[in-house]
Amino acid sequence: MCLLDTTDGALMMALYTSKAFARDIVAILYYSIVLTGITIFVSAFIGLIQILSLVENVAEPEGPFWAGVGAIGDNYDIIGGSICGLFLLVGVVSFFVYRPWRRRVERRQAGLVEGAIVEQREASGPRPASPAPGGIDEP
Repeated sequence: MCLLDTTDGALMMALYTSKAFARDIVAILYYSIVLTGITIFVSAFIGLIQILSLVENVAEPEGPFWAGVGAIGDNYDIIGGSICGLFLLVGVVSFFVYRPWRRRVERRQAGLVEGAIVEQREASGPRPASPAPGGIDEP
């Protein structure tokens, strides 16, 4: 678990100090959300396993669910390897998803801005006629 936390901290540090991301605030936010989301998921999963293992050891319930909890509690090495693999998989997938996602968001924002400009022009009514050349209005 310590190795996983250290790796997560190192990735966050690399993200915040990377010169490649220094100018792209959206990329920093995107990868921060991805790393934070996977960290929250993993910590909640580990906490749930710990609580269920504690209940199993104290109350000694029986049944297939509790047998599964016992099996999971006995195989933390497999869970740790799976978590490392999950971090790697989510990191690689988020890397390949970022560019298409960013292009789609930028196109959507450009369309919204263009639509707002058109609506504003339509709402303001017809444009007044421009003055004649020379600055003198002819009747």
